[in-house]
Amino acid sequence: MLNLNSIKRYIRQILAITEKNIYLELRVKSRFFFRFINPIIQLLLFVFIFGVIFNIKKGFQLGYWNSNNYILFLIIAFSIQFSKSPIAIYDTLFNTEKYWKTLSATMTAPVHRFILLFGILFSEIVLNCIPIGILLIIALILFPIPLIYFFLFLLLFLLIFIIFGSIGLLIGIFRISKEELVSYSKVILRIIFLFSCTNYPKELFPEIIQNIIILNPFYYIFDLLRLVWYLGIDYDAAMSNISPIHIIVTLILIIISPIISIFLFEFMYKKYGITGY
Repeated sequence: MLNLNSIKRYIRQILAITEKNIYLELRVKSRFFFRFINPIIQLLLFVFIFGVIFNIKKGFQLGYWNSNNYILFLIIAFSIQFSKSPIAIYDTLFNTEKYWKTLSATMTAPVHRFILLFGILFSEIVLNCIPIGILLIIALILFPIPLIYFFLFLLLFLLIFIIFGSIGLLIGIFRISKEELVSYSKVILRIIFLFSCTNYPKELFPEIIQNIIILNPFYYIFDLLRLVWYLGIDYDAAMSNISPIHIIVTLILIIISPIISIFLFEFMYKKYGITGY
């Protein structure tokens, strides 16, 4: 039964896991630093490409992307890139513990899987808060919005972190129990993210590809994140692009992704245990 003491115990366990993973990530300072370099280089490349596209013809638009807002959307896109780190971290940590042969102790410890999910997730939020914070401060300076929209944006951004953490936990159990599924799952994720239009508008593609994109639930999440910020800049344009599907898909993913990932984690671990030792 959930009570004040159990809540305090869960919080202590989450903080302990968070502290442990932050320490592990910061052991090699150069590796921690260079993991932020590639996204920044990609950001500058996309800024150049879209700068050329939108300046070829005055008033040219791709959907609601135009010469006045594409830099904002690219900053948001590369903030999302940093928030994807939980997808890889569970696989990395579990693989390391398998190599060290300490994974059995982690799995048999009296720690609820939700604690494991959120402890590692919070460590990634802490580690990524500096680059994401810098990008969002730049966005606020260049594209200021009312605080209510900014806080709504941050809330949605945090919930996206939870979705990515849930996906990471699922890949983590593949690493533990069915290692051959890790590569397949990563290929599938690459395809999903390719057609999620994180860094570009869907209108960049021919209509047949756009029909595929609108079947991708992640498209609606990332599109909604952009539009929440855009509400504070051009309310009417943003509202005209937000549909009930954006809200419904986002809410469904936020609610079910942690539940499904933890259910599958428990199921696969109980069925297959730890393989690959």
